[in-house]
Amino acid sequence: MQLPKLTKSACKNSFYGILNKTTDYLYIVGVQTVRILKRVGRRLSRFFRPFTNLCKSLYAASIGRRIANLKEEFQFIREGFSIARARISEAKKLGYGRVLKEYVTVTGKSFVRHKGFVFSILNIVAPIGAIILLGATVRFWTGLNYGLILAYDGKEVAAIQNEKVFEEASEMVSQRMVHDTADNNININVTPTFKLEIVDENSFLAVNSVCDKIIQQSNGIIEEASGLYVNGELIGAVKSSADLRYMLQNVLNAAKGSDKSATADFAQDVETINGLFPTTTIMTTESMNKVITGTSQSAVTYTVKEGDTVTSIAKANHTTIAELNKINNNQLGDNLMPGDLINLEVAVPMMNVQLIKTLAYEVPLSYKTVTVKDDSQYTDYSKMRTAGINGTQKCVDKVYYVNGVEQKRDIISRTIIVPSTDKVVITGTKKRPQYSGAGVSSGDLMWPVPSLHMITTYFTWRWGSFHTGIDISGGSAYGRTIVAADGGTVVSAGWSNGYGNCVKISHGGGLQTLYGHASKILVSPGQRVSKGQAIALVGSTGNSTGPHCHFEVIKNGTKVNPLSYVGR
Repeated sequence: MQLPKLTKSACKNSFYGILNKTTDYLYIVGVQTVRILKRVGRRLSRFFRPFTNLCKSLYAASIGRRIANLKEEFQFIREGFSIARARISEAKKLGYGRVLKEYVTVTGKSFVRHKGFVFSILNIVAPIGAIILLGATVRFWTGLNYGLILAYDGKEVAAIQNEKVFEEASEMVSQRMVHDTADNNININVTPTFKLEIVDENSFLAVNSVCDKIIQQSNGIIEEASGLYVNGELIGAVKSSADLRYMLQNVLNAAKGSDKSATADFAQDVETINGLFPTTTIMTTESMNKVITGTSQSAVTYTVKEGDTVTSIAKANHTTIAELNKINNNQLGDNLMPGDLINLEVAVPMMNVQLIKTLAYEVPLSYKTVTVKDDSQYTDYSKMRTAGINGTQKCVDKVYYVNGVEQKRDIISRTIIVPSTDKVVITGTKKRPQYSGAGVSSGDLMWPVPSLHMITTYFTWRWGSFHTGIDISGGSAYGRTIVAADGGTVVSAGWSNGYGNCVKISHGGGLQTLYGHASKILVSPGQRVSKGQAIALVGSTGNSTGPHCHFEVIKNGTKVNPLSYVGR
């Protein structure tokens, strides 16, 4: 069946048909949506109508009525102003007296007519104005600076912020007067009074100045001087502040010594204050220097007696062993001898100096041991491939000292100058095969020291005599394992002249082996051993010049060349 062929006009008509249907559909949907929204709006309006009516009634009864009255009142006032302007204009033609009369008349009538409006405005404006006035008043008075005027016998001495300033100044006066032992009449024996006043902020005096003012009220002899305070306590005073600073700097320079790069400062709170001091408290420069460079307590020593121990001395002096060692530079021990002197207390400098130094030094850098596993060697095999070599490391530290004793140090840097070389050791990982059972000979001898393969002496003449075996040795030979060359029975195990610690094994068929110079024997006579079983450890006992294993093969009572029976 052949389908009809669509022409261009037919396609166009079909497209417009679909478009018209779509437009009709959207129109219907839009109309219906508008109808639904209108219906919902009418229902909501009916539902909220009682509430909106109530709100309108309340508004009309309260705010609305007032606003309406105010509008009406404003309208009357505006009309009144128009009438007043016209009357005053007419009055100007009759002279200034008539103008003044009209002003009074109009103002009086306006107030009487609109007094309700005026009082309503005043009820609002008056509280707001009162609040503004109160705020301005508070701001004005709080912005003022109040202080205490210190007075003695009615004479104003100083302006201070509070009584705490006076208390600190009085304490400073007491410290200055504490050195007054020559003249007991120098004291502060007047009672101050205080008065609260408004004071300029720049008029307040510091504690030092108040102290000077108080001293000036005393009946003592006072002078200008420079006082030295350590941790808030007056040490003394000298006339020259420059001399005092010079002496203090000398203490710091002495602590630094020849190390110009070090920094020194006092570990205490050291302060110099210039002011008025009683004459009797002022020291000479030499006396002050002795105080500054002296100690605050004397050293105490103890002479060791018979039977004394560090523990008994510490207990008797109510201290600890650790504290005693600290005082004596950690040199106390069990080797005390009668007559030795032990420091119980050390002299503490008056001025504690903290010194900070930067130290550079070199230290050895330890090498590591690296184990390389070799699966071609047995587990008792060990050989050093590379010897370990320590490296060198440069260290830079910041070290803190107090009175020459190190307190702490901070690491600044660590630099490797020469790297260390690791020690490399080869160890075997292969398990030994299971040989014949205990005491059973296989008829084939194995190498007696599996971890050593160097022959230092062969089966030959040596030093005028015949060497009846072979000596097996090598690097780090001492303590290496010696095994039975074949299964058999231990004939002897013990000390033998010349051989030292020695083991002899019979393998049957007239064949015996001997293992000499051992450091330790692991078997006993009569014991049945297997091939490859550990029987001794390499040593240097008997006639030996170094650790090695002397190995002999004996055939029918005759010592033969072991290399004919074993191979490396």
